[in-house]
Amino acid sequence: MIGDVPPTNPNESSTWQSLRDAIRLTWPNRHGRSSDVATLIGCSGGADSVALVRLLAEQWAEESRAISGSDEARPIPTAPLVVAHCNHGLRGEESDADEAFVHALCDQLQLPLVVHRVREQARSAATIQASDEQTLRQIRREFFVRTAKLHGCRYVAVAHSADDQAETMLHHFIRGTGPLGLAGIAESSDLNADIVLRRPLLQVRRESLRAGLREIGQPWREDASNQLTHYTRNWIRRDVLPLVESRYPNVVEAIHRAGTLQRETNEMVRRMADQWLERYSELDDNRWTVHTERLSRSTNSDFSTAQSTNSVHWATERPIIVAASQLAWDRLGWPRGSMTMDHWQRLSMLIHADSQSISPTADSSAGQADDAANHGGHLPGGISLCVQADRLVLRSE
Repeated sequence: MIGDVPPTNPNESSTWQSLRDAIRLTWPNRHGRSSDVATLIGCSGGADSVALVRLLAEQWAEESRAISGSDEARPIPTAPLVVAHCNHGLRGEESDADEAFVHALCDQLQLPLVVHRVREQARSAATIQASDEQTLRQIRREFFVRTAKLHGCRYVAVAHSADDQAETMLHHFIRGTGPLGLAGIAESSDLNADIVLRRPLLQVRRESLRAGLREIGQPWREDASNQLTHYTRNWIRRDVLPLVESRYPNVVEAIHRAGTLQRETNEMVRRMADQWLERYSELDDNRWTVHTERLSRSTNSDFSTAQSTNSVHWATERPIIVAASQLAWDRLGWPRGSMTMDHWQRLSMLIHADSQSISPTADSSAGQADDAANHGGHLPGGISLCVQADRLVLRSE
């Protein structure tokens, strides 16, 4: 257990006060009697999530007392906060000790706790998969959604920090991910139609959270597996990012700025991709139909009225088609984990080439596509592709 020292008054800690100020900026007026909206807080027992639980609990207590108009020390009413802890059981007794620690923390703060213990069968399946981190994230995600629904929570708060953002973007960059990955982690995203996932600490450095916890004497748990650098994420965290920071001290802030600009660009492309889907394709159950003839007619009509023969229609731009394809995958609930950027690029080239090949004015070489692809085939995730005379049809098998 880290930070196990006698507690001090949080009001006397300058670092903790700065963290309180930061949480007010990212989570204003979310709790207290002014709002009936409940929040589920994911807590592993690590420093970041412990800090998040304490900060949100203290903010709610502060707002509750302000509304009541009294600073008197008295029991705080039940907060619209619920803590969720997922015990994957991967570290045996250590995992159980994490759970016990979170129990004690919630008892101290008078917060309800919901624990999910991963069954042995599911745990074994998770550990043997190459993408075990992704599997574990999915288990937690499903647990958060179930628990949020059960307790009427509109928000789920998790404790990703500025360092997590930088590490994620570096990881995506190394893997050669596309624009969506280079945008990093969003401050909020939809878990489903009714529940919003929020990351109120995304602008806060990890060491600031630990420093604040030390100053107020709040212990936390440390996962020993975080020291194992054969995991790429840990290697980036322990070796790569500190090395870069030794030459560029402000690299985390710089990565954040790049991510913000990329997200703004992605949003513009997403709006265009949404128009593309509406104009040139149909989503139906487990099928995505791309009307290449419709795309050809539309773009050639625009070409004919263009003032310059060098004009390029936005609908034939590869980034737009890739973004539209990814949007279609998401709306149909198809898994994107195995789809690499090479797959997206090849699919976009096939869509563009097929629309050009049926154009009566197209150059004879413009419609050339891979022969095997033109006869159909398969994409990762169990998606079949069938190329017809005037359309492409993709289905989930």
